[in-house]
Amino acid sequence: MRLVCFAHAGGSASYFRHWVGQLPRNVDLLAVQYPGREDRFNETCMTSVSRMAMQAGLALQAYGDVPLILFGHSMGAVIAYETALWLEKAGQGALHLFVSGHPAPHLQRASQLHLADDASLLADVLRQNGAAQHALQSPELSKLFLPILRSDYQALETYHRASTEALACNVDVVAGTHDSEISGLEAQGWQQASHRVANITRFAGGHFYLNDQYPALIQHVLRRAQYNAFHGERTGSNETA
Repeated sequence: MRLVCFAHAGGSASYFRHWVGQLPRNVDLLAVQYPGREDRFNETCMTSVSRMAMQAGLALQAYGDVPLILFGHSMGAVIAYETALWLEKAGQGALHLFVSGHPAPHLQRASQLHLADDASLLADVLRQNGAAQHALQSPELSKLFLPILRSDYQALETYHRASTEALACNVDVVAGTHDSEISGLEAQGWQQASHRVANITRFAGGHFYLNDQYPALIQHVLRRAQYNAFHGERTGSNETA
């Protein structure tokens, strides 16, 4: 199998680099690199979730020779979902979708922070992820980071769906026990994203619970995906701390 990871707003592929050591040899890790950062720094950032998903889907068509597991955190959750839809319509549906720390698409929260000043944008990042404080204290790094962040927030805040279209694959929801970015009802809303019953699991921590909990999260993802691949499980919703 291949585990395909989609980062949060302002995030990049390297966020998942340390996941490699937690994977068995028969599971490859692919991390989607959004335009405008790291090795794609000279490219223009995208401000559309659907366009980002289409580009990811086009790239992933070359990797569909083995089952794909999609994992997306925060903004990456809706990009992963839209990518799963795109792949399914292209005849290369994913085996399993894991969405982390974000409401279902039809329950997207209204906000306009991409139109706010720099200080408001940075404050929102620090509110969600205190670990980013060290990097954002550097004026040089903040100057590089802000255009990426603003573009990502615009993509997310202009993303709307009246309803969440169901996928053929299993959908699992994961979040932190103290994540204020996704309520219980917003997590339950992901039930609409699959013809199967979604599984909801919570790990100790806040919005960026995966900073510390990634080994346990990876084991959960692999266990769920592998079991469902072999048994075609149709599980009920659950909440696990």
